[in-house]
Amino acid sequence: MKTAVCMKYVPIISRIKFDYETKTIIRDGVPSEVNPFDLLGLVRAVELKKSPEDEVVVISMGPPGANEGLTNCIALGADRAVLVTDRALAGSDTLATSRALSLALQREKPDLIICGRNSTDGETGQVGPEIAELMGLPHISNVRKLDLRDDGKAVIAERMTDEGFQTLECDLPAVICVTEGVAPELYPDKEQMDRAQTITAEQVTCADLSTDLSQFGSAGSPTWVDEIRLVEPNRLGVLLEDATPEDAAKQVAESLRQRLAELASQSGETSAEALPRYPDGKDKSIWVVAETTSQGLAHVTLEMLGKARELTQFTKSEVVAVLIAPQREDVVAELAAQGADRALVLDNSEIGPVCGRAVGQALAEAVRQETPYAVLFASTADGRDLASRLAARLELGLTGDAIDLEIDSEGRLVQLKPALGGNVIAPILSKTLPNLVTLRPGLLTAAAPEPAATAKVEQLPAAAFDGPDVRLLNEVFQEDQEGIALANAPVVLGVGMGIAGVENLAKIQEMARSIGAVVATTRDVVHEGWLPQQVQVGISGRTIAPTVYLAVGIRGAFNHTVGLQRSGVIISVNQNRRAVMFRSSDFGIVGTWEEFLPPLIEELRPILLELSQA
Repeated sequence: MKTAVCMKYVPIISRIKFDYETKTIIRDGVPSEVNPFDLLGLVRAVELKKSPEDEVVVISMGPPGANEGLTNCIALGADRAVLVTDRALAGSDTLATSRALSLALQREKPDLIICGRNSTDGETGQVGPEIAELMGLPHISNVRKLDLRDDGKAVIAERMTDEGFQTLECDLPAVICVTEGVAPELYPDKEQMDRAQTITAEQVTCADLSTDLSQFGSAGSPTWVDEIRLVEPNRLGVLLEDATPEDAAKQVAESLRQRLAELASQSGETSAEALPRYPDGKDKSIWVVAETTSQGLAHVTLEMLGKARELTQFTKSEVVAVLIAPQREDVVAELAAQGADRALVLDNSEIGPVCGRAVGQALAEAVRQETPYAVLFASTADGRDLASRLAARLELGLTGDAIDLEIDSEGRLVQLKPALGGNVIAPILSKTLPNLVTLRPGLLTAAAPEPAATAKVEQLPAAAFDGPDVRLLNEVFQEDQEGIALANAPVVLGVGMGIAGVENLAKIQEMARSIGAVVATTRDVVHEGWLPQQVQVGISGRTIAPTVYLAVGIRGAFNHTVGLQRSGVIISVNQNRRAVMFRSSDFGIVGTWEEFLPPLIEELRPILLELSQA
C-alpha cells in the first residue's frame, strides 16, 4: 500500500512578534516546524505499514526552506519526499493550494492520502476536503482513530463531531484528515536525522504539474487578503501576588463588578428589535446552512441567521435556510422565527451523512442553479467539510473559521478571519459568487425572534450518488452535552494541567456548577483523557465568548488563548507567576488553586449566578 502524507512547514506561531505601532508582523529569526497535525498523520502512516513493499511519501508545497521539514519527516520513517516549489505558487489561497497538491498527488497515485486537520499558521482545515473533491475521492475529517479494514481495501475511522463521535468506513483510495489522538507525538533523534540527511526530496515545479499556469498562485486563487488588522492586547493585566486568598478574592470580586459595568456601557447594547425582511429579494439572497443537534437547532444556526438578517439590510434580499435533515414542522417554524424567509430541505436519510459526497453534490447543484450572494456554514465538523467540498466542486472562494462579516462600500462581503494565533485579523474577499464562509460558533448574535413569521418550504432533490462515498457505521453522542452548552455559556471555568491530577477534577466541577459555569479545557487535558475533546477550547477546539472566563491551572499557550479572544473578562489562578495565561487575563491571582479558588468562588458566586441565569 502507498500512503501519501501532505505536510506544511509552518512558522512557530508563539515566536512571531508584532509591532502594534507600525502594524507589522516581525518574522525575522522565527523558526519553522512541521505542522503538528501533519506530524501526527505521518506517524500514523508509518505505523500502518505492514510489509516492506508498503511506502510512505511526504508531499509539501512551499519554498526551498521546506526541505528542512521534509528531512524531519524522512527521519520519522517516510520513505520518500516531494517538494512542490515554484515562484508561480506565491499568493496561493486554499483552493489554489489544493489544486497544486492534488495534481502532485495524482502523479503518485496513492492508496491513502493523510492530511492534518488544519495548519497552525492559517488555522484552515479546508485543504484536505478540497483535495478529495478535486480528485473525486471520499474523505473523512477530524479523525482521532484510523485503521485499515482487515482486507486492506478500506479504512475505518473514528471522527470527532461537536456532540460525540462517528465511526465511518470508506473504500480506498481516500483522503483522511487527522487530529489529536490518532498517533503519539514523536520527534526524531540525532541518528534518525543523520540518516535522513542522505535522502534528497524530489522537486516538482508548476510546469511539471500542468501546462496551464494560470490555475496556480494568486492568479488561480478566488480569494485574496486585504490589509491585515493587528489585534492589540486589550486585557487589564492586574496581577495579585502577595494577597491572602480572602483578600485576593474580595479584590477580584470588587474589580469584576466595575469591569462588567464598564463593558456593558461600552457595548451600548439595547433591546433587540426585529429587522426588516425582504422575502422577494431573490437577486442577492443569503443562504444559511442550518446545523442540528440531538436537541434541535444548534445555537450557531441562530447566530448565522442573525448575521444574515443584518447583511440583508444592505443587500435588500431574502434569507434562505438550508436544512439537511428530514423535514420537521417545528424546526422550520423556528428557522422562520429566527430570520429565514425560505427553507430548502434536503432529506439525507437515504443518501448518507452530511460530510459525504452525495450531500455535497446535491447542495452544489442547488447553489449552481440559484447563485446566491453568500452561503454561510458553521465552523463545525460537518460545516467545514461541506463548505470545502462545495468550494472545490464549484471552484469558489472559501474563507474558513471567520469571526465576523461586513459589507464594504463596493458591496463586497468582507470575511474577517483570525490568523497567526489570533494576533492578526485578515479581511478576506472573494473574486467569485457566491461567497462561501464558515463562521466560528459563539461569536455572533441571534436575531430578535418573530414567532409569527413563516417561511416558504421547498424540497431539494436528493439524487442517488454512484461514486465512492463514506458509510456511517455508528454514532455516539456524549451524555453530558457540555460541548453544546459551552458554545453559548455566559460563564465558563477552564481547567488546565495545573490542577495536578484527574482526582481533583470532580471538586472543581462541583465549584463550577455552584456558579452556573460550564467547564472547558485545554489540549493537554484532553490528551490525558480527563475531559472530552468537545469541551476543548482553542485552535483545535472551540472558540467561545463568555462574559466571564475563569482559568484554573492553565498555562496559557496561544493554541488555547486564541479561542478566548472574544471573552468579556478573563480571571486566572495559577501558582506559577510566569504563566503566560496572566498576559491574556484581566485579573490574575498567583497561588495554588486549593487555597485561592474556594474563597474566590464564594466571592464571585452572586455575580456569576446572575450572569448565568440571565
